[in-house]
Amino acid sequence: MDENKILYAISVEDVMNVSEEVNIPFDEKDLPFIEDKIGDFMGSKWSEAIEYALQKLKGEK
Repeated sequence: MDENKILYAISVEDVMNVSEEVNIPFDEKDLPFIEDKIGDFMGSKWSEAIEYALQKLKGEK
């Protein structure tokens, strides 16, 4: 098993799509700020997301 394989990532396109949906424009210079704030928000949520996926897997078996 490749332990370094990335399972999920947020792209600039993802941010652009949400930006359009919520009608909040941004410029390329804003990307470092957005990246930092996404990291702040997701920082404590990753383990919950992983546990959720594992619990769903356990329920399927």
